[in-house]
Amino acid sequence: MFRVASLHLLLFTVISNLHGQVKSLEALRASQAPKIDGLLNDACWQIAPKAKGLNCLSPNPGKPMPFETEAQVVYTNEALYVAIYAYDPHPDSLLKQLSGRDGDGNSDYVGFTLNCYQDGVTGYTFAVSPTGEQFDARQTTSEDVSWNAVWNCKTSIQQNGWIAEFVIPFAALRFAEREVHTWDFNYFREIRRIRNQGYWNEIKPNGPGYLAQMGELQGIANIDAPKRIFFFPYLSGYALNNTSKQTSFSYNGGMDLKIGLSDAYTLDATLIPDFGQTISDQLILNLTPFEIQFQDNRPFFNEGLELYQRGEIFYSRRIGDMPFGYGLAYSELATHEVVTANPDKQQVLNSIKLGGRNVNGLAIGFLNSFASEAFAEITDTLTGKKRSVQTNPFTNSNVVVIDQNLPNNSFISFTNTNVSRAGQAYDANVTSVEASLKNKLNSYELHFHGNQSLKWGLDANGNTPYDKKGYMGELSLAKISGNFTFQVSHYTETDTYDPNDLGFLQANNEQVYNATVGYNWYQPFWKFNKAWTSLSMNRSYLYAPRSFTQNYLEGEVSAITKRFLYINLNFDAQPTRGFDYFEPRVDGEMFQTYTYARFGGFISSDYRKKLALDAGCGFTDYENDGRVVRNYRISPRLRLNDKWMFIYIYSKQAHFSDLGFATFNGANPVFGRRDVISHTNVLTASFAWNPVNSMNVRFRHYWGYSDYKQFFDLNDDGSLSQSNFSAFNSETGKNDLVNRNFNSFTIDLFYKWIFRPGSELIFAWKYAIVHEDNFIPSGLLDDVNGLIDLPFANSVSVRLNYFLDYRMLTKQRGEGVYRYQ
Repeated sequence: MFRVASLHLLLFTVISNLHGQVKSLEALRASQAPKIDGLLNDACWQIAPKAKGLNCLSPNPGKPMPFETEAQVVYTNEALYVAIYAYDPHPDSLLKQLSGRDGDGNSDYVGFTLNCYQDGVTGYTFAVSPTGEQFDARQTTSEDVSWNAVWNCKTSIQQNGWIAEFVIPFAALRFAEREVHTWDFNYFREIRRIRNQGYWNEIKPNGPGYLAQMGELQGIANIDAPKRIFFFPYLSGYALNNTSKQTSFSYNGGMDLKIGLSDAYTLDATLIPDFGQTISDQLILNLTPFEIQFQDNRPFFNEGLELYQRGEIFYSRRIGDMPFGYGLAYSELATHEVVTANPDKQQVLNSIKLGGRNVNGLAIGFLNSFASEAFAEITDTLTGKKRSVQTNPFTNSNVVVIDQNLPNNSFISFTNTNVSRAGQAYDANVTSVEASLKNKLNSYELHFHGNQSLKWGLDANGNTPYDKKGYMGELSLAKISGNFTFQVSHYTETDTYDPNDLGFLQANNEQVYNATVGYNWYQPFWKFNKAWTSLSMNRSYLYAPRSFTQNYLEGEVSAITKRFLYINLNFDAQPTRGFDYFEPRVDGEMFQTYTYARFGGFISSDYRKKLALDAGCGFTDYENDGRVVRNYRISPRLRLNDKWMFIYIYSKQAHFSDLGFATFNGANPVFGRRDVISHTNVLTASFAWNPVNSMNVRFRHYWGYSDYKQFFDLNDDGSLSQSNFSAFNSETGKNDLVNRNFNSFTIDLFYKWIFRPGSELIFAWKYAIVHEDNFIPSGLLDDVNGLIDLPFANSVSVRLNYFLDYRMLTKQRGEGVYRYQ
């Protein structure tokens, strides 16, 4: 074990030295813990070694930051203390917008990142603004801001700058049992008014990645990893009403808990979870044959899941998603029967996560979740008799991940997902192996990815044998750092590959060959701070039977000017005709697609201004006469002061004379020429009283419709011919039976009070209208006016989450995390 760890450390040191001298800072053991007050008058700060000398990452990579920034580190048996003094000759000019914990406001900040295993691929970031607003995140190949630890920080503004004083309980970190520790460490700062961002150990933008360019924190000795047993009990209450104007009340209680199983591995569990206070999905009109993927906003399934993304076979929204046999309630109706209740979500009973990475770079993840039975209620309209139909059996879902770090920030991983259902319902299993191999300079990467899916049992109707096995494979070679980058790859999915019981894949049966090139300018030139370009070319085939489907090109040019205006120009095109085997919704049939070219652009002004603007537009021209797409988006941002922020978005997409699937005429697909128009209006307002009291409200209205003008039959060669299909509606006197008119209007208001670290009170108001019919209003104002007559759902809820360290319940409390609340 020691030899493997030493080898990893040696290789990391070699890599880092190739990119510049690694800086180091000595931590001092404090005989008495400093008082966390944002003032550095404690005795330990007078003698602790200082680090200084930050280098810019942007806008002038490698150059010294204009103002000095010093850092000191001391520690006790139970906590790490970090002091950062950010000198500034004009402290009255500090930018300090409040945006809520983990927000991204228009503010200065200082912070640091720790990697206690020195593996180059994991870390924890802690940061704070001059007003004391906290930010923390878990670092891997991406930044997980949903990760929240219990820690504290105080700030103060001085005549020559500002001070941030952090205390990070060792219980918030993961580190190996050793007598003497050396950790990767880097501290940073942003001077927002001049948009300068700098790091102590220089971060080169064309280098191997942030976590592979860290400095070192030395001298921490004779500390023990504390026991980590944390409880998060909660109570919540709901008041709900809807169109019927009947109000119902409900109360929930449960608990989340975290248990440190070792210095590296942690067990997370949620018992009787309540996910009612998540923000509404941004629903849209979907005319494609594919499912839409949505972000999972549930905290338990959002935090610390980067390891479970290995293999790309886990989509957390499947847990608690629509019941397995939701449609059965409608397929088994007898005469005079109607569905009077049919839950569209599974009830999650409990979920657990076990995960972490040890000193040898071995990460293990295990996630398990149980969902209860679900039943639809069916009522006979003549007799009033009710009966129930099971739509979801007891379901167990689990994910297992084993991931091993390799030299040079490489890895190899194994992932398996499994769904087991009780009774007459099929089970599913998907296995993935993924590997990334990089050279010592982290400039080239060879990537391999292979999956197998397997299903067995019965289908959703409970009577048809269902036995299917499928495969997916991907191989790529890429140059990933430096000014010039490229990637070549091949991707294959068999026609029987299906990971969707616990994963997400819009369509299988595909082969794709890809080549991408790019060039990046990291240093300022002419009127630009930096710029980057890319050009990608794809050629796609159907896997079985092997048939050509598409040639596709896309590219972009992006730049940030010296006035911090972001500019993007982009295009994509299908230069030759192709074939779409999914749009007909019938196996074996195809639809001929047509050549097109699309051009677009986007600008984003400097967010330091009180009034900033994001805007973009695009235009697509097809070879078909009159078939064009015009879209645009405009989003002004108004910052009234450091507490109030407003963001408005209006976007419109207009597809004229579009061609696509309309409906079925018997068993035959009918295509149509249609106009597809959508309008989206979103207004977001945020207000923060102070760093621990904030409110956010989002109003969103989406209106989309498809208006069919002409209908076609699909020929065997994929072409279209005039159809005698009629969509005449005798009630309206119009040809609108297949038209679709979709409305989604939501209000999401959340107030959060963090009354002590780890504990919070949340008030939520949610209002929703989701409606679809065939009638298309005459215009946007007419549609908005009609919202008042549509069915709605309305809910108000209050939730209290409380943090408990188990040592708060014992006589030997020690310093405990509770001390830092």
